[in-house]
Amino acid sequence: MKNNITKLLNILTIVLFITVFCSAQKIGREGPFEKLIIANAMIIPGHGGPAYGPADIIIKKNRIVQIISYNGKTGRGEEDTIPTGDRIIDATGMYVMPGLIDLHTHIRTPELPLDYIYNMKLAHGVTTMVNGSGRGWKAALEQQRLSNANLINAPRMFPIRDWGPSRSRDPGHEPPYNKIKKWNNTDPVQVLKLAKKIIKDGAHVIRIGSLAWNAELFGTVAKAIYEAGGITTVHLPPSDISVVNAVDAAELGVTMIEHHYGYAESALGGSLQPFPSNYNYMNEADRFRYAGLIWQEAPENILFGEVVDRLVKSGVSMIPTMSAYEANRDLNRAMGLPWHQSFTHAKLIDWYFPNPEYHGAYHWNWTSKDEQIWSSTYRKWQRLIYEFNKRGGHLSYAVDDPYIWNTSGIANVRELQLMEEAGLHPLEIIRSATYNSAKTLRQPELGLIKTGFIADLAIVDGNPLENFHYLYAFGGLKFKNNKVERHGGVKWTIKGGVIFDNQELIKDVLKTVKDSKENWIDPIPPLFKPSIKFDK
Repeated sequence: MKNNITKLLNILTIVLFITVFCSAQKIGREGPFEKLIIANAMIIPGHGGPAYGPADIIIKKNRIVQIISYNGKTGRGEEDTIPTGDRIIDATGMYVMPGLIDLHTHIRTPELPLDYIYNMKLAHGVTTMVNGSGRGWKAALEQQRLSNANLINAPRMFPIRDWGPSRSRDPGHEPPYNKIKKWNNTDPVQVLKLAKKIIKDGAHVIRIGSLAWNAELFGTVAKAIYEAGGITTVHLPPSDISVVNAVDAAELGVTMIEHHYGYAESALGGSLQPFPSNYNYMNEADRFRYAGLIWQEAPENILFGEVVDRLVKSGVSMIPTMSAYEANRDLNRAMGLPWHQSFTHAKLIDWYFPNPEYHGAYHWNWTSKDEQIWSSTYRKWQRLIYEFNKRGGHLSYAVDDPYIWNTSGIANVRELQLMEEAGLHPLEIIRSATYNSAKTLRQPELGLIKTGFIADLAIVDGNPLENFHYLYAFGGLKFKNNKVERHGGVKWTIKGGVIFDNQELIKDVLKTVKDSKENWIDPIPPLFKPSIKFDK
């Protein structure tokens, strides 16, 4: 009897939590509507073509059903009345682009409120995220369900699942052999059965970097997952790159390659990176220091020649995540960014601060020499990205936040800026983050502003093709009305016809961050304290 009462109380507690959580998550949200009109907008379609407008976008429930454009010189005529609808957004002077599709992000830090991450993503125009399931696979599927049902304010989600019973990407984290035996099978028939099963159970994006120690196994699994309807992603571990580097992974059939690993190694011609004898991969300061150094050792004629050509030919998607490693080239800048005070949650700063216990918090004994090496690495990495895109490679988009001083949402905009730094045109950049990423994800109804597509949109106060700063929640500085003022911001994000008022979401973010820092000791004390007090 007592056990039954306890079970009932637990169920009621869970129901109450979900009810409260979902209610709290309805801040700043409307819709979907039977008929939603976005009027007088300039449209950035997403496929790389130029902006056009003014135009009206007509949305029924979750889908774009019609786009009506007007004379680009004279604008809307007197006879061109705005179509009637249940909700009308006047987007005069604004630009509408497809929502950003982030192919690698995290909801990992246990103490970090999920609504903080989701609000930051939505407020910066992210409508789809491929998220690591660091809080557990079942929990990730539940968050996906709640988002799909519009029970929470969140982008649509595609949780990442590892191939195998548990995460086994790094040496020393492999489960017992009896648990992974069936997953290490190279029989295509049996592997396809396994792939179909985990996809039926809810997986779509499957990480296979843990298989890079065996090329045959890697290729068999990659092909089986794609045949079963899913996609594969890899963060190639330096411990296994000697077997499967980036070019190998691409030619073996992986869908997308994350980060910077494996490219420089592909140019070594079979030789190995000369790690020092005291190198320890599990020491992250070693790991990331030498991940930058390998780019200095790669022959440039091979790296920017054969390596790029083979990557392009393979059809692999490249997702750089440059913003996740930017701190490596200027740590003081990363730690002192002005938005940390108002937008970066206290738990994130605790996570970012150098600590051998935390993944990505490796900047102890980080030297000016390390920064110089990583600055050089960035130049070569960005050239690789430029050449890959220029030659027709499938460049996609991700940020790998919140890690390494990379604040959610803000990092999404910064990644666009770093692509621009690499030499890409703004239209190419937006294409990579929308249309290309939708294709990589095998979601043919996302990533474009076009009749018949899902209404996932970002309505921007300003022209992001002119200035990506306009995508930040705090906008960019502009001289207007004889004074300098902030201008821009994604005013509304629309996911499947649901409207999010981003000003309301940001208000909630600012309060959450402020509350997180009450009675909190900042691990980064002010560099300078005034020695003289100035009294009135």
